[in-house]
Amino acid sequence: MQQHIFQFGSEPQNTTTPQPSSSHCSSVQERLVTYGSEALDTAEHLGLILGSQKAADALLNHFGSLAVLARASVEELLPFVPRSKALRLVSSLRMGAVALREERQSLTIDGPEAIADLCSEMRFLDRESLRVVLLNIKQQLIKVATVSQGSVNESLASKGNI
Repeated sequence: MQQHIFQFGSEPQNTTTPQPSSSHCSSVQERLVTYGSEALDTAEHLGLILGSQKAADALLNHFGSLAVLARASVEELLPFVPRSKALRLVSSLRMGAVALREERQSLTIDGPEAIADLCSEMRFLDRESLRVVLLNIKQQLIKVATVSQGSVNESLASKGNI
């Protein structure tokens, strides 16, 4: 809702929009509807997916970050949430990864910085991984293929694998 302030005489009209506040929209759901997904933090989004803010906070505290939580299996989530919610969470996080991948496919790769940005999630991997970035003639992404999964400090691959 906008608030209008009218000036007298030849002074210009001034329009201001109130800033979101927790008293204006008390619930997370109301803030999502009113202000969009950017108004919520990670824990609040997880709370909506799980139906429990307490479970969302416990998961984030245990796993430390969303990146680590996204790699968790259903079995690793079971101490914190029922099986149905663990399945829902793993599926939701996977859908987010698929959406990100689809967005990336429209990228034009024009230098090493673009490759680094494209594969930035590799810094969260718990082992070495060799990936090949496949481009078409217009330097648009076709696919990022994992060639080799290694150990904590090395990834072995032969010329035939690449």
